Amino acid sequence: MPELPDVETFKRYLDATSLHQRIDEVDVLNAYVLKGVSAGKLAQQLKKRRLESSRRHGKNLFVRADEDLWLRLHFGMTGSLQYFKHEEQAPTHARVLFIFANNHRLAFDDQRKFGQIGLLKDVDEFLKKRALGPDALDVDLAEFRKIVGKRRGAVKSILMNQKLIAGIGNIYADEILFRARMHPATEISGLNDKALAKLYRATRYVLEKAIAAKADADLMPRSWLLPHRHKGGKCPRCGRKLGTAKIGGRTAWFCAHCQKRTR
Repeated sequence: MPELPDVETFKRYLDATSLHQRIDEVDVLNAYVLKGVSAGKLAQQLKKRRLESSRRHGKNLFVRADEDLWLRLHFGMTGSLQYFKHEEQAPTHARVLFIFANNHRLAFDDQRKFGQIGLLKDVDEFLKKRALGPDALDVDLAEFRKIVGKRRGAVKSILMNQKLIAGIGNIYADEILFRARMHPATEISGLNDKALAKLYRATRYVLEKAIAAKADADLMPRSWLLPHRHKGGKCPRCGRKLGTAKIGGRTAWFCAHCQKRTR
């Protein structure tokens, strides 16, 4: 499922390929991904407008099409973007095509159709209505401590709570905790200031490093958990078999030897 590093990668891809281009047509191939807007309304509102700028918050990507109109993209479990010119280059699971005046296209590709496309007038109002927390990369250490320091629950569940901090999902929560050497079931209220600072630094490092790798697992360090996060996978630190546990309804991967549970 696309998380903050993936969506930031999509943002940079869209910025490099599609900004400042005039939209001549919007072709909705599957309206299931549209939320709060019809295919006809989406095309009518965007036709002849330009994609002027973009903004990411957590797992949401917002693209300004005018002073008072934003396109919202949420990538669900399998969503992505692809920019191309010739029809035969269209991705297999393209759901919506934004066709530009230069005859190139930007496809919203989504195999499982859990992604969402909508239109907004006010991004901040949308974030407020959804009660989303601050973006994980916009939080400093003091704010991080304030947000999570007085919470109760498993540290992994806290990291993934979008109403507290937006952007971290299952995969990167595991990676952050592996780097911080914390068991995912550790009770966060038991962490002192030093441990919270360690968790914060691990969060920043992992997210920034993953963005630098364009969220491509093949470009990430072999010393990370991610390349080994599969059945039969072994810890890249100690070589022991990785364990799994259900935490907050999600499967956590970890090394029981390197990530001791303290509480």
